[in-house]
Amino acid sequence: MFAKNETPSESAARSTAEPRPGERPSVISADLEVQGDLRSEGDIQIDGQVKGDVRSRTVVVSQGADIEGSIIADSVQISGRVKGQVEAPKVSILRSAEVLGDILHDVLEIESGAQFQGACRRLEGGSTSSKQKPAA
Repeated sequence: MFAKNETPSESAARSTAEPRPGERPSVISADLEVQGDLRSEGDIQIDGQVKGDVRSRTVVVSQGADIEGSIIADSVQISGRVKGQVEAPKVSILRSAEVLGDILHDVLEIESGAQFQGACRRLEGGSTSSKQKPAA
C-alpha cells in the first residue's frame, strides 16, 4: 500500500496526482444539463452543459460542451465552450474551443483556430487555489 519510507500523507498526495490504473472519469453526458457546482477527487469529462463551478484533478471539456462557471484543476483540456475563469498548472485550449474568461496557468497551450478572449497570468509557485490550505 505504501512505498518504502513513505508516510500515509505522502501516499495520499501521490495517489491524487497520478492517474490510477483502470480508473474512469466521471462523465457529464451530452444530453445532461447540470445546475450547480461539481467537485471530484478524480477526473471529470464534460460532454454536456454545466452552470456552476468545476473543481477536480483533471477536467476535459469536450467539443459541444458548455460550461458557465470557473474551473480549478491540476490539468484542463478544452475543446468546447467555457465562460469563466480557468485555473490549472496545465491548460490546453484546442482548435474547436471557445474560452471567454481569464486563465491562470503554469503551462498554456493554445491551438491555431481556438477562440480565446480574456487575460492570461502565470500561477505563482505553480499551485492552484484548490491546493492552498485555509489560514488558521
